[in-house]
Amino acid sequence: MSDTPCFHCGLPVPKNTHFSIDFEGLSRPMCCPGCEAVAESIIENGLASFYSKRTAFSPQVELVPDSLQIDKDYDLDEAEKLVASGKLLENSLIIDGITCSACIWLLEKHLSKQQGISSFTINYATRRALVRSDPNLIKMSQVLAAVRDVGYQAHPYQVGEQQQHLQQERKDFISRIAVALFCGMQVMMITIGLYLTGAKDISPSMLLFLRWVSFAFTVPVVLYSAKSFFYAAWRDLKQLRPGMDVPVSLGIFGAFSASLFNTISVTGETYYESVCMFVIFLLLARYVEFLTRLYAVHSSERITQAAPVTALKQNELGIYEAVLAKSLHIGDKVQINAGAIIPADVTILSGVTSVDESILTGENEPLAKHVGDSLLGGSHNIDSVVFAEVNCVGEQSTLSTITRLVDRAYADKPAWVQRADRYAVFFVWGIVLVTGLTAWYGYSNGIADWFSISLSVLVVTCPCALSLATPTAYTAAMSALFERGVVVTKGNAVETLALADHIIFDKTGTLTEGSMSLLSCTLLADVDEQSVLDIAESLEQYSDHPIAKAFQQKNGAVKLQATDVNYKNGAGLSAIIDNQQYHLGSIAFIEQQLDITMANYGGQATPVVLATAQQALAVFEIRDVVRAGVPELIKNLVNMGKKVSLLSGDHQGSVKWLANKMGIENYWSGLTPAEKLQKLEAFQQLGEKVVMVGDGVNDAPVLAKADVSISVANASQLARASSDILILADDMKNISQTIRFSAKTNAVIHQNLAWALVYNIGALPLAIAGYVEPWQAALGMSVSSLVVVLNSFRLRFSRKIND
Repeated sequence: MSDTPCFHCGLPVPKNTHFSIDFEGLSRPMCCPGCEAVAESIIENGLASFYSKRTAFSPQVELVPDSLQIDKDYDLDEAEKLVASGKLLENSLIIDGITCSACIWLLEKHLSKQQGISSFTINYATRRALVRSDPNLIKMSQVLAAVRDVGYQAHPYQVGEQQQHLQQERKDFISRIAVALFCGMQVMMITIGLYLTGAKDISPSMLLFLRWVSFAFTVPVVLYSAKSFFYAAWRDLKQLRPGMDVPVSLGIFGAFSASLFNTISVTGETYYESVCMFVIFLLLARYVEFLTRLYAVHSSERITQAAPVTALKQNELGIYEAVLAKSLHIGDKVQINAGAIIPADVTILSGVTSVDESILTGENEPLAKHVGDSLLGGSHNIDSVVFAEVNCVGEQSTLSTITRLVDRAYADKPAWVQRADRYAVFFVWGIVLVTGLTAWYGYSNGIADWFSISLSVLVVTCPCALSLATPTAYTAAMSALFERGVVVTKGNAVETLALADHIIFDKTGTLTEGSMSLLSCTLLADVDEQSVLDIAESLEQYSDHPIAKAFQQKNGAVKLQATDVNYKNGAGLSAIIDNQQYHLGSIAFIEQQLDITMANYGGQATPVVLATAQQALAVFEIRDVVRAGVPELIKNLVNMGKKVSLLSGDHQGSVKWLANKMGIENYWSGLTPAEKLQKLEAFQQLGEKVVMVGDGVNDAPVLAKADVSISVANASQLARASSDILILADDMKNISQTIRFSAKTNAVIHQNLAWALVYNIGALPLAIAGYVEPWQAALGMSVSSLVVVLNSFRLRFSRKIND
């Protein structure tokens, strides 16, 4: 920096810069092109005397506006997220200014047309947009600019920022309602006085005075309390896509304008009280609907905020020091103190404690954890310090996976919401047309109160309740399920689940815990038990199936190295160890590899056979534990009239034993993943709505094909990413409760739609016939919206999801 001050802002002029202007015959130094451009503009517009009259330097000029600079910074953040060239990026945005489903429809249509945007979806409840884009074709700054082009504001989503926006929106709501209530009460007192006294008993001058007083109190209601309606309506009309605020604004503006005209001309009726009541009731209804969104955002952000900022990581000297939690890598050793938040998915190396996983699973009971157990990042260590090793970080961690699923769940809209979005515009145009025809007919036939009738028709048919019927119920249901450890990741899942009539389960890892243990080892050749255990463990380290864990627990560290591993999904695997070919898998798999027939083994256990290319060496019997809540789940499903089936690749003896114990009449064993898929497709061809419940190990094709797929606690990453519903808690009863709750959600939606349609259709002829005053229409429309919102609230505040 030099000692020379900038002529415009007074800051030091950087060395080796050449920005300047000519002023009063001298070259004046400038610190940046922004100050140079502003100074030139001041002088060229004849305002040079500003520099001689000013008493202080002007602030430094930013060449790029703050909003654009933020966007550019976001492009840098975006570049850091890019994992591989050509990969689509997912980003979340907060959208301001959305008032109804038509706004969402407009934004989604406009943004989806932008080159480089693969998809752009907005959640009605949280006002968050999920953007999938190609960074090589479009930058996030351009996405934000495209949102602003159609009259909305977008901000990159950050943890906690949306809560700040919502709190500001809440304050704005309360102030606008307060102004409307205060002014509206004054207008209503005047109106009641006129009704009780009668206009004929009041002198014309006093009547005119009272009208002007009512006008004065109505002006703040129209200009301040109702301003958001007018802004949204104007924005929608510019895009030729009218939303629900168009008839609302027409009603308010029309009634106010007619009242003002009649006040000035001292003729006709005034509708100041109707305007105030309309705005008050509408604001109250929307405020209650806003509270629904506020609860939904609180639920979704609760898990996002669960991740801690720092962690205690072991350094090269063996000392645990504080580091950023996001800098952890797989294999790092961490210390987790009592009361601390677990920084990542880890495995306990030493120590015993209990953990609160309620923020992830919805279960409030602490879980005991010992050496070798896994801890989920974001959960709460309660009792004592433990030392652990990081086994999963970044996007693959449980917390990140659930966060992505929650984002996807709130972005994905069910079919009924999509239908409402599609027809909303036509409904609004229909309202305007009906109102116009009513006004034309009344005016042309000389009906004295034609304007009042037309105004009542416009207000009473406003489809606010219809537009809220499905989004509010869906939002409340999603929030209620999420707080109980159930994540719905796809919009249509709730609707389809309520209609499902056939529930299919996988066995291992689904109806059972997948915590395998080795029950027995039967030798079939001249080998020793330790040798076959070493061979089996070296093979199973290449498998993610729960059975592999039985060998790891039994035998400790891997002693042999396997090569040329060939894995057959759902059957077994083959590999070479010490130049010898080995096979490990089910009896059917070994029979196929060796072309032999083996005797049956196992009853309640699952047999796993180890063999060479010439002979079978040993049979291991693997035992599993039935999951908590499975007997109650099967009983509940049968009582609900659902058909229950079990499809398993396990041995017939263990499958039959489990099916008989759980009361499952339809079961098949020894199935490959392809055979499971064939069975499911056969059920669907019979017209059945099929739900597949699995853990993702060997189940991915079947889960993808089912009408609704449900993955259970501790499911694989693939299952979590592709399932329609994710059960986070270990209690399997949540599945039957979720089915009941989906039916309840469908019922509430149908009740909302029925009420909204009955009200709109029933009130229309009464309004056309002149039996409904404008203030009564305003009251009826607002009460109709409140009924819909409060009916949806029943879902949000159900104490149990099967209530």
